[in-house]
Amino acid sequence: MEKYFSIGETAKINNVSIQALRLYDKMGLLKPAYVDPHTNYRYYTINQFMYLDLIKYSKQIGAPLKELKKILDSKDVIKLLSFIKSQQKIVDKEVIRLKNISTAIGHIEDKIKYGTEYKETNEIYFRQIEKRFIIEIALNKKDEESDFQIKLRSMDKIIEENEIMFEGESGYFICLDLFLNEGKISYESVYSTLCVENNNKEIDIKEILGGNFICIAYFDSEREMAMDKLLKYIKENNIHPLGIGVETQLFNTIEQGENSDLLYELQILI
Repeated sequence: MEKYFSIGETAKINNVSIQALRLYDKMGLLKPAYVDPHTNYRYYTINQFMYLDLIKYSKQIGAPLKELKKILDSKDVIKLLSFIKSQQKIVDKEVIRLKNISTAIGHIEDKIKYGTEYKETNEIYFRQIEKRFIIEIALNKKDEESDFQIKLRSMDKIIEENEIMFEGESGYFICLDLFLNEGKISYESVYSTLCVENNNKEIDIKEILGGNFICIAYFDSEREMAMDKLLKYIKENNIHPLGIGVETQLFNTIEQGENSDLLYELQILI
């Protein structure tokens, strides 16, 4: 005679709640093998435990239970195999997404630590910076500061739509020739860094070469003084920049609105 397990026993043995078993019954996903006509108590057989395992597996990977019900109703094991394979692809994609999130969090943490470290402004220093992957949008000569911000926000939209993680840095490419020859700053484009290592998306992912950068940090009110000092240092020490100059805002404060405490860093590859 086949052994029956009460709903409470079935729940305990399979580590599920009684409420869940009642829900599966209501959905038609897992009907009790026997319902006592006098007490309406539900009873299950050990052969049904396998289907509970499938339900639990589907829930763990976020698979729709309604889809699983259709497959179980079809009693087609090939369809079940196809369902599991399709869910495996979804899980693999999610693993990659979570790894990218973890990487992005690590990068942002590093940038916040770097931005909050004490820096003597208007002092020259050197940094080894690794290669950065970016998306970039050109600026027009007539663009105002508000246009810069709008274009930065438009890159956020591109990043989100292509399921790429923001790496934690935004900034501007400067016209290096103009700076070296006339000491003036003109912004050519805005950029945001990305957590990617190859261009497998339908967007133009570019690179900022890694290497040794000569840098100076400054507050907005010190910008002109910092530019003059950096240019003088480059000329006096016969330094030959390699064609890349970027300005980025450091994570030294999170106060909103106009803030004289915002810290910037100019980086020139040498």
